[in-house]
Amino acid sequence: MRVTRASGETFTKLTVMTDEKPQASWRAARSMGRLAVPGRLELTKTHVVFEPKSERTAGARFSVALTFVAGAGRAPGTGKFFSGGKRERLSLTLGDGSEWLFVIADLDDAIEKITARLKR
Repeated sequence: MRVTRASGETFTKLTVMTDEKPQASWRAARSMGRLAVPGRLELTKTHVVFEPKSERTAGARFSVALTFVAGAGRAPGTGKFFSGGKRERLSLTLGDGSEWLFVIADLDDAIEKITARLKR
C-alpha cells in the first residue's frame, strides 16, 4: 500500500498478513537442555511460533508450519530446576520425528487448540 505523509513524502507501507495474526497465545518457556527460555507461544492460522522474551535469546526462536506438525501432547518434566522442574510440558512432534518441548501454565488449552488446528 502506498502512503503519502503530510510532508509529501511517499513510501510503501507493509501490511501484516491476516493468517499470521495469533489465534491463541500463551506465556511459555522453551525447554533447551538444562534451562528454559521464557517467551510466548503463539498459534496462527498456518504456524506455531515461539518468540523469546529477551533479544539475547534470539536463537531460541521457534517457528514451524502446521503442515509439518504431526501431533501435540504431554511430555513429563525433567526434574531439572532451571528447565521447568517436574512440570509436564507441551510436546510438539514434527513429521521427521523431532520433539520440541515448552513449559506452559495452561497446558490443556494449548494441546486442545493446537490439536484442533491440526485436524483442519
